[in-house]
Amino acid sequence: MDIIVTTPKSQMANAAQEAAEAVEAGGGLYFRRFHSTAGPQKIGRNDRIYYVENGYVRGYAVVRELRHVGPGGLRCETTRRVWAQGLYALMAADSWHWIRPIPMKGFQGFRYVHPRSLGEPLYLAITRAEIVGGWRDPKPAVGRERPTKRENKEAYLVNLRKSAKSAD
Repeated sequence: MDIIVTTPKSQMANAAQEAAEAVEAGGGLYFRRFHSTAGPQKIGRNDRIYYVENGYVRGYAVVRELRHVGPGGLRCETTRRVWAQGLYALMAADSWHWIRPIPMKGFQGFRYVHPRSLGEPLYLAITRAEIVGGWRDPKPAVGRERPTKRENKEAYLVNLRKSAKSAD
C-alpha cells in the first residue's frame, strides 16, 4: 500500500544533494528508514512513497526493495551518515516522479494513502495527481512557497524599515 512521509527541513539539503548526485551518476538508490517496530506493515515492492516538503506533496518514488537492517545500520554514500537499524525502503532514483504540488502539512512518521488516514479530498488529489516531471527534471515551482520563520522575520524587518522611511 502506498504511503506518504515528510522530508524534515533539516534533511532537505541532503535530499537535494543526493538527487543531484544520482542524476550526475546516471542513477542510484534512495532509501527511507523506518523504525522496525513502527514502520509501515502494509508497504511492499512496487508501492509508492510520496514525499511532503515545505507544506506540499511534491512527488513519489517506487519501492524496489524492503530490507531489514540490523545493528550497524546503513551508510549513506552522499552524506556519509550511518543510519540506525530498521526497515529500509530502497527506491531507484529513476523511479522518481514530480507531481503538481498538493498542499499538505508535514508530519512525523508515515501515513497510508487511504481515505480513512488522509480524508477523501486529499486522498483523491494524491491518487489523481498530475505527473509533471521525472527524476532528471528540476523540482516544479509552487506559486508561493511557505516562508520559513527566518524569512518571515526578514520580511517583517524589511517592511518595518520601509514604513519607518515613509513616515519620515
